[in-house]
Amino acid sequence: MTQIHILTGPESTGKTTLASTLANYWSAPLISEQARIYLEEKSADSAYHYQQTDLLAIAKQHVAKEQEAVQQQPEHLICDTDLLVLIVWSEVKFGSCDKWILEQFKQALGSSSRHYILCDWQIPWEPDPLRESPTEREELFRLYQAKLKDCGIDYTAVSGSNMQRFTQIQAAVI
Repeated sequence: MTQIHILTGPESTGKTTLASTLANYWSAPLISEQARIYLEEKSADSAYHYQQTDLLAIAKQHVAKEQEAVQQQPEHLICDTDLLVLIVWSEVKFGSCDKWILEQFKQALGSSSRHYILCDWQIPWEPDPLRESPTEREELFRLYQAKLKDCGIDYTAVSGSNMQRFTQIQAAVI
């Protein structure tokens, strides 16, 4: 069974960098952050402002990519975020989350071997046109932590430099 490693946590916490590091280390497929791909495409129209319905489209895009990758039966699969990010984002930004996203998240938890990696916020913020919450990262980290615990998900919280985080993951996976 494929071991799926999911990077999660607030914005600008090193998820993408760490996902690339892990994919290279394990020679594993990497599913890029689908929200970024989707929103970069949409934001080409300067009048565009995302809505809660966009999160459902992003979720469907992620689920399709993940299912396609798992069918190839790699030993490891790296996800630069998954539906958990969309759930937290939707609840914080819009006060609720689409039922389909919640159902797919629960289904994924029950049907695959998943290892969540929660990235600590204590690294420098890197501005980006798609990022919104530079001052709320600690609060958001706590929300992710609570959500993981509420769902009964085992996870590895990582902090420090990218190399320190990588070493912490190695220790957790072995």
